[in-house]
Amino acid sequence: MYTFQPGDHLVTNIDPLGLTEHHGLYVGHGNVIHLSKQGIIEEINLQQFAGGHSIRVKKSTLFPYQAIELARNQLGQTPYGVATNNCEHFVNECLAGTSTSNQVSNLTHIALQGTARAGLLGSIASKLATGAVANVVIASTAIKMTGEYLGLPDNVNTLLGTPGDLVAKPAECLLKDTTQTLGESYACLRQGEITDAGIKLVTGSVETGLNTMLITAEVGINGVKAGAGLIADAWNWLRS
Repeated sequence: MYTFQPGDHLVTNIDPLGLTEHHGLYVGHGNVIHLSKQGIIEEINLQQFAGGHSIRVKKSTLFPYQAIELARNQLGQTPYGVATNNCEHFVNECLAGTSTSNQVSNLTHIALQGTARAGLLGSIASKLATGAVANVVIASTAIKMTGEYLGLPDNVNTLLGTPGDLVAKPAECLLKDTTQTLGESYACLRQGEITDAGIKLVTGSVETGLNTMLITAEVGINGVKAGAGLIADAWNWLRS
Protein backbone atom coordinates (compact mmCIF):
# COMPACT_ATOMS: atom_id res chain seq x y z
CA MET A 1 0.00 0.00 0.00
CA TYR A 2 1.44 3.37 -1.03
CA THR A 3 1.75 5.99 1.73
CA PHE A 4 3.09 8.96 -0.22
CA GLN A 5 2.45 12.59 0.67
CA PRO A 6 1.59 15.37 -1.81
CA GLY A 7 4.78 16.97 -3.05
CA ASP A 8 6.91 13.83 -2.70
CA HIS A 9 9.60 13.39 -5.36
CA LEU A 10 9.04 9.82 -6.55
CA VAL A 11 11.54 7.61 -8.35
CA THR A 12 11.18 4.24 -10.04
CA ASN A 13 13.88 2.23 -11.81
CA ILE A 14 12.55 1.25 -15.22
CA ASP A 15 15.16 -1.05 -16.78
CA PRO A 16 15.90 -4.70 -15.86
CA LEU A 17 19.13 -3.77 -14.05
CA GLY A 18 17.53 -0.85 -12.22
CA LEU A 19 20.02 1.69 -13.58
CA THR A 20 17.62 4.01 -15.41
CA GLU A 21 15.44 6.16 -13.19
CA HIS A 22 12.10 7.78 -13.95
CA HIS A 23 10.97 10.72 -11.81
CA GLY A 24 7.59 12.16 -10.97
CA LEU A 25 5.84 14.48 -8.51
CA TYR A 26 3.15 12.95 -6.33
CA VAL A 27 0.08 15.22 -6.30
CA GLY A 28 -2.19 13.16 -4.06
CA HIS A 29 -5.22 10.89 -4.63
CA GLY A 30 -2.98 8.24 -6.21
CA ASN A 31 -1.77 10.48 -9.06
CA VAL A 32 1.64 11.61 -10.31
CA ILE A 33 2.66 14.40 -12.68
CA HIS A 34 5.67 13.51 -14.82
CA LEU A 35 7.44 14.40 -18.05
CA SER A 36 7.26 11.50 -20.48
CA LYS A 37 9.87 10.68 -23.12
CA GLN A 38 7.33 11.79 -25.71
CA GLY A 39 7.67 15.33 -24.37
CA ILE A 40 4.32 15.41 -22.58
CA ILE A 41 3.85 16.65 -19.03
CA GLU A 42 0.86 14.64 -17.87
CA GLU A 43 -0.97 13.46 -14.78
CA ILE A 44 -1.18 9.68 -14.46
CA ASN A 45 -1.91 7.18 -11.70
CA LEU A 46 0.72 5.46 -9.58
CA GLN A 47 0.33 2.12 -11.37
CA GLN A 48 1.01 3.74 -14.75
CA PHE A 49 3.99 5.60 -13.33
CA ALA A 50 5.49 2.51 -11.71
CA GLY A 51 5.08 0.30 -14.77
CA GLY A 52 5.31 -2.78 -12.60
CA HIS A 53 8.40 -1.56 -10.70
CA SER A 54 8.76 -0.44 -7.10
CA ILE A 55 8.51 3.26 -6.21
CA ARG A 56 10.55 5.10 -3.59
CA VAL A 57 10.54 8.65 -2.23
CA LYS A 58 13.67 10.59 -3.11
CA LYS A 59 12.74 13.61 -1.01
CA SER A 60 9.81 15.59 0.32
CA THR A 61 9.15 19.32 0.45
CA LEU A 62 7.87 21.85 2.97
CA PHE A 63 5.85 23.55 0.22
CA PRO A 64 4.02 20.72 -1.55
CA TYR A 65 1.09 22.67 -2.97
CA GLN A 66 3.34 25.31 -4.49
CA ALA A 67 5.28 22.56 -6.29
CA ILE A 68 2.06 20.88 -7.41
CA GLU A 69 0.68 24.16 -8.75
CA LEU A 70 3.88 24.74 -10.75
CA ALA A 71 3.62 21.22 -12.16
CA ARG A 72 -0.05 21.57 -13.11
CA ASN A 73 0.61 24.90 -14.81
CA GLN A 74 2.96 23.05 -17.18
CA LEU A 75 0.63 20.21 -18.18
CA GLY A 76 0.83 19.59 -21.92
CA GLN A 77 3.58 19.55 -24.52
CA THR A 78 7.18 20.51 -23.77
CA PRO A 79 10.49 19.82 -25.54
CA TYR A 80 12.14 16.67 -24.13
CA GLY A 81 15.91 16.38 -23.93
CA VAL A 82 17.78 13.55 -22.22
CA ALA A 83 20.62 15.88 -21.16
CA THR A 84 18.80 19.20 -20.94
CA ASN A 85 15.13 18.65 -20.08
CA ASN A 86 14.29 15.20 -18.75
CA CYS A 87 11.84 13.97 -16.11
CA GLU A 88 14.27 14.66 -13.25
CA HIS A 89 14.89 18.22 -14.46
CA PHE A 90 11.13 18.78 -14.45
CA VAL A 91 10.52 17.54 -10.88
CA ASN A 92 13.50 19.40 -9.43
CA GLU A 93 12.39 22.61 -11.10
CA CYS A 94 8.92 22.26 -9.56
CA LEU A 95 10.31 21.49 -6.09
CA ALA A 96 13.29 23.82 -5.87
CA GLY A 97 13.25 26.09 -8.91
CA THR A 98 16.48 24.50 -10.15
CA SER A 99 16.41 22.51 -13.37
CA THR A 100 19.02 19.87 -12.62
CA SER A 101 19.42 16.11 -12.96
CA ASN A 102 21.72 13.90 -10.90
CA GLN A 103 21.70 11.33 -13.69
CA VAL A 104 23.05 13.90 -16.15
CA SER A 105 25.52 15.57 -13.78
CA ASN A 106 26.95 12.25 -12.57
CA LEU A 107 27.49 10.93 -16.09
CA THR A 108 28.87 14.29 -17.25
CA HIS A 109 31.40 14.21 -14.42
CA ILE A 110 32.48 10.66 -15.23
CA ALA A 111 32.82 11.49 -18.94
CA LEU A 112 34.80 14.65 -18.12
CA GLN A 113 37.14 12.73 -15.82
CA GLY A 114 37.66 9.99 -18.39
CA THR A 115 38.36 12.48 -21.17
CA ALA A 116 40.85 14.37 -19.01
CA ARG A 117 42.61 11.21 -17.83
CA ALA A 118 42.95 10.08 -21.43
CA GLY A 119 44.85 13.29 -22.18
CA LEU A 120 42.25 14.62 -24.61
CA LEU A 121 41.97 17.91 -22.71
CA GLY A 122 45.70 18.54 -22.50
CA SER A 123 48.55 17.52 -20.20
CA ILE A 124 47.59 19.90 -17.38
CA ALA A 125 44.02 18.58 -17.24
CA SER A 126 45.38 15.03 -17.33
CA LYS A 127 47.60 15.67 -14.31
CA LEU A 128 44.77 17.31 -12.39
CA ALA A 129 42.40 14.43 -13.19
CA THR A 130 44.85 11.85 -11.82
CA GLY A 131 45.67 13.79 -8.66
CA ALA A 132 44.54 12.97 -5.13
CA VAL A 133 41.80 15.62 -5.08
CA ALA A 134 40.35 14.38 -8.38
CA ASN A 135 40.34 10.81 -7.07
CA VAL A 136 38.37 11.89 -3.99
CA VAL A 137 35.96 13.86 -6.16
CA ILE A 138 35.23 11.03 -8.60
CA ALA A 139 34.94 8.57 -5.69
CA SER A 140 32.35 10.92 -4.15
CA THR A 141 30.26 10.83 -7.33
CA ALA A 142 30.56 7.03 -7.51
CA ILE A 143 29.42 6.68 -3.89
CA LYS A 144 26.45 9.00 -4.48
CA MET A 145 25.42 7.01 -7.58
CA THR A 146 25.60 3.80 -5.53
CA GLY A 147 23.56 5.39 -2.74
CA GLU A 148 20.89 6.51 -5.21
CA TYR A 149 20.79 3.05 -6.75
CA LEU A 150 20.32 1.50 -3.31
CA GLY A 151 17.67 4.07 -2.39
CA LEU A 152 19.53 5.66 0.54
CA PRO A 153 17.99 8.83 2.08
CA ASP A 154 18.48 11.95 -0.03
CA ASN A 155 20.36 13.76 2.78
CA VAL A 156 22.91 10.93 2.92
CA ASN A 157 23.45 10.93 -0.84
CA THR A 158 23.69 14.73 -0.95
CA LEU A 159 26.30 14.86 1.81
CA LEU A 160 28.39 12.00 0.40
CA GLY A 161 28.17 13.44 -3.09
CA THR A 162 29.03 17.06 -2.26
CA PRO A 163 32.74 16.86 -3.26
CA GLY A 164 31.78 15.28 -6.57
CA ASP A 165 28.89 17.68 -7.13
CA LEU A 166 31.28 20.63 -6.85
CA VAL A 167 32.51 19.45 -10.25
CA ALA A 168 29.49 17.55 -11.58
CA LYS A 169 26.81 20.23 -11.12
CA PRO A 170 28.80 23.12 -12.67
CA ALA A 171 29.74 20.79 -15.55
CA GLU A 172 26.06 19.95 -16.08
CA CYS A 173 25.20 23.67 -16.00
CA LEU A 174 27.86 24.44 -18.59
CA LEU A 175 26.60 21.65 -20.83
CA LYS A 176 22.95 22.67 -20.59
CA ASP A 177 23.40 26.44 -20.87
CA THR A 178 25.97 26.21 -23.66
CA THR A 179 23.67 23.92 -25.64
CA GLN A 180 20.80 26.36 -25.19
CA THR A 181 22.91 29.40 -26.12
CA LEU A 182 24.29 27.78 -29.27
CA GLY A 183 20.81 26.60 -30.25
CA GLU A 184 19.31 30.07 -29.89
CA SER A 185 22.22 31.70 -31.75
CA TYR A 186 21.95 29.18 -34.58
CA ALA A 187 18.20 29.80 -34.85
CA CYS A 188 18.89 33.52 -35.31
CA LEU A 189 21.52 32.80 -37.97
CA ARG A 190 19.08 30.60 -39.89
CA GLN A 191 16.69 33.54 -40.03
CA GLY A 192 19.45 35.88 -41.17
CA GLU A 193 19.49 37.80 -37.88
CA ILE A 194 23.27 38.01 -37.52
CA THR A 195 23.26 40.83 -34.97
CA ASP A 196 20.74 39.05 -32.75
CA ALA A 197 22.79 35.86 -33.01
CA GLY A 198 25.87 37.69 -31.75
CA ILE A 199 23.94 39.29 -28.90
CA LYS A 200 22.48 35.94 -27.81
CA LEU A 201 25.93 34.37 -27.93
CA VAL A 202 27.47 37.06 -25.73
CA THR A 203 24.61 37.36 -23.25
CA GLY A 204 24.22 33.59 -23.11
CA SER A 205 27.92 33.15 -22.34
CA VAL A 206 27.72 35.69 -19.51
CA GLU A 207 24.61 34.03 -18.07
CA THR A 208 26.28 30.63 -18.30
CA GLY A 209 29.26 31.88 -16.30
CA LEU A 210 27.04 33.42 -13.63
CA ASN A 211 24.82 30.34 -13.41
CA THR A 212 27.87 28.11 -13.03
CA MET A 213 29.14 30.16 -10.09
CA LEU A 214 25.70 30.16 -8.47
CA ILE A 215 25.37 26.39 -8.90
CA THR A 216 28.76 25.87 -7.26
CA ALA A 217 27.69 27.94 -4.25
CA GLU A 218 24.36 26.10 -4.11
CA VAL A 219 26.12 22.73 -4.00
CA GLY A 220 28.12 23.83 -0.96
CA ILE A 221 25.02 25.17 0.79
CA ASN A 222 23.06 21.99 0.07
CA GLY A 223 25.91 19.91 1.47
CA VAL A 224 25.90 21.89 4.71
CA LYS A 225 22.09 21.64 4.95
CA ALA A 226 22.24 17.87 4.36
CA GLY A 227 24.87 17.46 7.07
CA ALA A 228 22.84 19.56 9.50
CA GLY A 229 19.72 17.53 8.68
CA LEU A 230 21.49 14.26 9.42
CA ILE A 231 22.83 15.61 12.72
CA ALA A 232 19.33 16.75 13.68
CA ASP A 233 17.88 13.35 12.77
CA ALA A 234 20.54 11.57 14.81
CA TRP A 235 19.92 13.85 17.81
CA ASN A 236 16.17 13.28 17.63
CA TRP A 237 16.72 9.54 17.41
CA LEU A 238 18.99 9.57 20.48
CA ARG A 239 16.43 11.59 22.45
CA SER A 240 13.52 9.34 21.54
